[in-house]
Amino acid sequence: MSFLFDSFIAMFDSMFAITSGRVLRDARLRASLTQRGLAKRAATAQSVIARIESGKSNPTLETLSRLLAAAGYELDVRLVRATPSDPVIEAFKRDIDRSLLRANLGKSPEQRVRSLQALARLGGEARKAGLKARGRRR
Repeated sequence: MSFLFDSFIAMFDSMFAITSGRVLRDARLRASLTQRGLAKRAATAQSVIARIESGKSNPTLETLSRLLAAAGYELDVRLVRATPSDPVIEAFKRDIDRSLLRANLGKSPEQRVRSLQALARLGGEARKAGLKARGRRR
């Protein structure tokens, strides 16, 4: 089941990978333009648009910005500081039992609260039993 889930996630990620071709095609379609129509507005050849959209050509940011502007959009690129990953947390994520996560996510909020309350009660009982056992040893 985990292999299936991981395969689905990998497929989902690749389906939505951001490429200049996908961005250009999306902008062109949102503007209700054909490749030829966009090429005419951008004063370029339709084959240039086709090559970029198919991934056969990677335009510079300047070219992509110009083509997007011809479709009525602007390119907004931001540089955001990456959060460093913690190797311990990453190892924990790999080893986590996802079936328990799925089961918990299938619960209603009320069911989750009741589960947490039961866990808190169990923790309190374990703490009391531990204190009682330590008191006997002295």
